[in-house]
Amino acid sequence: MSAQVYIFRIQRNMPGQVGAVQSHWQEYSVEAEPNTTILTLLEVIKGQQDGSLTFRQSCRSAICGSCAISISGRTRLACKTHVGAVAKDGVVEIAPQKNQPILRDLAIDIRPFFARVHGIKPYLQEGPEKAGKVTSTAYDQVNHVTQCIMCACCYSECTMAEVNPAYIGPAALAKAFRFVSDPREGKKTERLQALSEPNGIWSCTRCTMCVDVCPKEVAPMEAIVKLRTRGLGKGYGDSAAAKHALAFHEDIVKTGQLNEFTLMMRTLGILGSMKETAMALHLAKKGKIPSPFPHSIQGVEELRKIYASLERTPVDVETKAKQAVPE
Repeated sequence: MSAQVYIFRIQRNMPGQVGAVQSHWQEYSVEAEPNTTILTLLEVIKGQQDGSLTFRQSCRSAICGSCAISISGRTRLACKTHVGAVAKDGVVEIAPQKNQPILRDLAIDIRPFFARVHGIKPYLQEGPEKAGKVTSTAYDQVNHVTQCIMCACCYSECTMAEVNPAYIGPAALAKAFRFVSDPREGKKTERLQALSEPNGIWSCTRCTMCVDVCPKEVAPMEAIVKLRTRGLGKGYGDSAAAKHALAFHEDIVKTGQLNEFTLMMRTLGILGSMKETAMALHLAKKGKIPSPFPHSIQGVEELRKIYASLERTPVDVETKAKQAVPE
């Protein structure tokens, strides 16, 4: 591959008064081959052009997660990203992670992120649910989520974190699943109850951004879905989001399609639905009020048979890590 000139458009951030951050864009020109990593070129810029440029780095091997930044509009590991794969017309736009406080230039304050992780009690607890015997396959789930390197790429791209700073976030919830699925954990039910509270597992919008950007293929959203399933299994379905999901399930089994006329009532309850009266009137004015008596779709009987079969013999849909060592 032949070298070419790339323009790095980097967001420079400096702390201002009263915690405000003053930002501007600065461009640098570097010559490199397309398979050169973004981190290498940031080091070139810092070492040869501008020593004041601030960013984090450590292992250079996609293990520590320190160099996670926004590259061409998507949060990625700078040490794992080749410039030729992300440059658009020879330009690479670099910015700090999203949804995080900025300290300087590309360096973010990682304390709020790790406070969320610490909040889920990331350690094993003694309790009555601790397994007396551990099988050879008991750690399939644990092994999958422990591949997380806490780079915060998922939190940076999380659409719910963008609008709700109180949301625990995908990384912390994936870490929580690591303990809920661990046979040595003694307080699984207690954890599920806490995670079912507001700003927990039911706040996820399932936008899949965390799955798309995870550099280690942890798929945090899958862990969140599994936590929801386990939480519902323990009876923690009082939140509006949980009731919404249960209403979906009930309708699909019954008629094969949603009963949107009663969906809001079953999700929010009487008082909650009354708060949406203005919206309901607006929909009625536009002729968009659905029928309260939806007809069953063709073939719904076959659909019910599938549900019945799954209830009798549930399919193991839990994601498992690849075998790390020979059996």
